[in-house]
Amino acid sequence: MNSRSLAGLSVVLLGIAASLAFAFLGSDRDPTGPTPTPPPATTPEPAANEGTPNPAVAAENASEVDRRIALPESGRSEIPRPQFAQGLRGLVLDAAARPLAGRQVYLVDSAGNEPLALPLLRQQRDAFGPVASCNTEADGSFAVGLPVAQDRIYELYVVSPNHATARLGGLRLLPGQWHQIDTITMTAGATLRGRVTVAGRDDIPVPAATVQVEIGTAFADAALRALPGADVGLVTTVDAAGNYELRNVPSRGIVQVAAVAPGFARLQKGNIELALDKPVVVDFGLLPGHSIAGSVVNVAGEPLANAMIEAWPKDATQAPLTARCDDQGRFTMLGLAACPHRVRAQARNHRVHDEATVEPGRTDLRFVLNELSRVRVRVQAPNGDVVRSYQLALRRVFPEQPAQIGNVATVPDQRVRLDANTDAAELAGVPEGWFACQVEAEGFAKTLSQPFDNTRSDGDQRPRQFEVVMTMALGATVRGRVVDENGEALAGAVVTTQADGRLPDSPFQRMLAGTLPERTTAARATTGPDGAFVLRHLAHADYQLQIEHPDACRTLVGGLQLLADGDRELPPICMPGGAMIRGTITVQGRVAGQVKIVFSTPADHADARSSLRLETVTEANGTFALPRRVPVGRYEVRAAVMGKGEPESQIFREILQLQRSATTVTVAPGQGQVECVIDLPSDH
Repeated sequence: MNSRSLAGLSVVLLGIAASLAFAFLGSDRDPTGPTPTPPPATTPEPAANEGTPNPAVAAENASEVDRRIALPESGRSEIPRPQFAQGLRGLVLDAAARPLAGRQVYLVDSAGNEPLALPLLRQQRDAFGPVASCNTEADGSFAVGLPVAQDRIYELYVVSPNHATARLGGLRLLPGQWHQIDTITMTAGATLRGRVTVAGRDDIPVPAATVQVEIGTAFADAALRALPGADVGLVTTVDAAGNYELRNVPSRGIVQVAAVAPGFARLQKGNIELALDKPVVVDFGLLPGHSIAGSVVNVAGEPLANAMIEAWPKDATQAPLTARCDDQGRFTMLGLAACPHRVRAQARNHRVHDEATVEPGRTDLRFVLNELSRVRVRVQAPNGDVVRSYQLALRRVFPEQPAQIGNVATVPDQRVRLDANTDAAELAGVPEGWFACQVEAEGFAKTLSQPFDNTRSDGDQRPRQFEVVMTMALGATVRGRVVDENGEALAGAVVTTQADGRLPDSPFQRMLAGTLPERTTAARATTGPDGAFVLRHLAHADYQLQIEHPDACRTLVGGLQLLADGDRELPPICMPGGAMIRGTITVQGRVAGQVKIVFSTPADHADARSSLRLETVTEANGTFALPRRVPVGRYEVRAAVMGKGEPESQIFREILQLQRSATTVTVAPGQGQVECVIDLPSDH
């Protein structure tokens, strides 16, 4: 396995570890400043753009909101009332407990939400940009919100010109709730300094050398560089004497530092331990090095702008050097050691070009990339009419496992809207392998085309053009009725479809949700006054139904084999009433920011399908309510303080907090509500 493979594998494993850690706990760090009295709960304003499906474009600047509310208990006369229904409030102070005004606050999607997609996302610019932002007020307070509350994990970044960037992780938003997090104390961070000289000659500085720091995981660095104005990261240039200094490095742990200069090989030093009490000195002695330069074009000789070039020394295992082509397809890469390198060029919708041996110093490199195959798709109704509006996707299929399909990460799904003169859509960038096209269109069932073979056995790399004609299926129809424990009709129950065997509460399956495509149709229906529902246009597959109602426990009905068109009538579905779980969480008797609640069946529970695992976070006053009712039985409730430190730094400590806070809760028959009170030990 080469260094690129190892690096990619480590990214995936780190992402999975982060996601699993978030599934069981939040993140915690010792607070270094005073904790303000939480503000009283207020009635939020109606959510803006409540129907917006993606909050990634939402941004709120608290300084632009002119409606304000009085908070005498907090010691401050007023804080901003945001325009959104949910978000995070906090206070930013310096080490002397003085408020910091005008500091930028950014809310960012956590890498733990989609860890398996991270290797691809890291190749895309702006993939980790903030989903919302604001500035701190004159008293250091801030309020950053989103128009839609999603079941996702967030990180919070506070950027200050005179302090290390603060990063909090494990944060969640509840619909209609504004969460008060603990005070964020900005510190000066660590200082890194040293000299860059010629190897073996401390008296000869290296001119124009640059020094760059990677402060954490690949995720943390990518997110930091995605913040506005921070795309170059922690980088500085040496002075005439070869000296450099980087201040406000936002880390107290282990970092990597690299130096590079024209005419010299890049040198990277790892396991550098930073400290706040004194500067850390890292000197570099650079060996003579080289650059490579050239161009990347297609077979017609046209430049491929933004193509990525990577180079690895053949006699060492380390991260590759990278460069990108300009608009003319030209590139220059500095810092190569005086040894042969393996060089790879790649561009969207083109084959990767891999040169096993490139001598450093070459400036005449020319990489010609062959275009990948294309597939032309014609979608028609059963009567032969062209379907002109649909969602089109390329799926990998496996001849030895016909029931399985997979995503093609390099070919994104697309929304197709054909005009009257066009009868087909096209997908470009089809790699080698077996594939099928998957189409979703209104009035039809999700349909998969016949597979087509794009494997190569003769070494021919010329692009192929596939012609696929798909006839949409009408699908199956499921009818049923939902009743309560007394046999009375339950109106307003929400019935949704999912793949048979799905465990909706499993953190492992939730982590993979969205990364693996489904043959099943995602359908939804609400029961009427008689408890009846109908689900139409279901693709041929094995299903289970998930039924939810505010006055009953979630119910799963599996084993539905829908292998042909036609109607299926189900027997009545009975939903147990169960109980609502509410409670209060404190830390040594006081309310403390966000506290994550994990409510689950015991580990010795035998039936995985009936296992239950719910999560929520406390409201501003320390109270919580589980998002749905739970059946009769014995459970465990655990708690951990969240959002007080970098996600990677306090995992084991929070695992201990979850273990030590375990409390047994029993729901008895006829018990409609259960109260739970937990006082956590100090998190200091």
